[in-house]
Amino acid sequence: MNLINDVLDMAKIEAGRTVIENTATDLGGILREINSLMGMRAEEKGLQLVLDQSSAFPRFVQVDAAKLRQVLINLVGNAVKYTEQGTVTLRLNARPTADPQNLRLIIEVEDTGIGIAPEDQNRIFQPFMQVSQQASQQGTGLGLAIARQYVELMGGRIEVASMPGQGSTFRVQIPASRVEESEVTATGIDQQRVVGLAPGQPEYRLLIVEDQLENWLLLRQLLENAGLPVRVAENGAAGVEMFQTWRPHFIWMDIRMPVMDGMEATRRIRALDGGGEVKIVALTASAFSEQRDEILSAGMDDFIHKPYRPDEIYACLERHLGLRFVYAEAPAAASDPEPHAAPAPEDLASLPAALRRELADTLISLDGPRIALLIRRIADHDPELAKTLEYYAGRLEYTAILRALQTGAACSIEATHG
Repeated sequence: MNLINDVLDMAKIEAGRTVIENTATDLGGILREINSLMGMRAEEKGLQLVLDQSSAFPRFVQVDAAKLRQVLINLVGNAVKYTEQGTVTLRLNARPTADPQNLRLIIEVEDTGIGIAPEDQNRIFQPFMQVSQQASQQGTGLGLAIARQYVELMGGRIEVASMPGQGSTFRVQIPASRVEESEVTATGIDQQRVVGLAPGQPEYRLLIVEDQLENWLLLRQLLENAGLPVRVAENGAAGVEMFQTWRPHFIWMDIRMPVMDGMEATRRIRALDGGGEVKIVALTASAFSEQRDEILSAGMDDFIHKPYRPDEIYACLERHLGLRFVYAEAPAAASDPEPHAAPAPEDLASLPAALRRELADTLISLDGPRIALLIRRIADHDPELAKTLEYYAGRLEYTAILRALQTGAACSIEATHG
């Protein structure tokens, strides 16, 4: 199914059916999604997924978010796939242009994997091409071809530097323009955490039809956190059967699954007694908005792109079921100006050693929720330091915190021996 999906994407590119849709985008959200998707795969292989972000890298820009997300997934996914030990680093920077409103995003994915021979480095961007040692690996040979096409459609370029046995670095440059946070859609919802359902609403049953474990686990968690009853079917045929026995009011339907795909499952459910009333929303990893007509003609009510964003999931339920959610109380606006100075190494050095080590390990693993928890613990020791760390962590500038931790540790050792 992955091969078919990639072939369809390439066919649409080559047929000229791909369009660029630049929108105001929160790059921080995309990076969190990449971490969520790829962090688990890296951890399973004993690898470290490291984010190295320059302070020049903007958070809010005008780009084609879906295609940029797909490029990063392909590049980071390949790096994890072909690296057996060491690290995969996602390095982020930006270069100014003559127009201060415009800039070039510079994104590098560096690994410590098997590397690529010089004579093969141009060939890897060709469709269905896997070279040298990589040929023994499973895959379609289309990921890099799609990534290159997307980057070039966005007006950028992609390059690779590598040596066999010494890892690889893929470098992407893409033009973008700065936007204000207020221009990013649904920002207010994204910043608030759903903690439950507002009282006095009907109890709706929700069915997830999805074959990928990590996808349905994440979606189920989002729904159950809101207090919604959820069941899971792992292919279209099981989804049709569960519709008949459980009668859900709403179905999240993956498009591409074994046994029976989402399109066929939707057609069969619509033909059943009561199948016309259930809301069915497609789950698709495709970056093509052109797929909308195909999805709607199959009888679906809407579609959501993968990777999932909580605000989009809850907004979809609001649209189709009229659900009202209860959100965690937003923190009061700070009267103090936002801190811009980097975390002071001496302040971090004053924290307990175990807490410093745990914070460093968590920053390297890019575990956002755990980082937030540790910052709350640091607030018990030093509230002002916690505010500074929260500022930098909120902008995913983990490198600044790590550097301060390392400098503080060195100062602490020097003072002890002195």
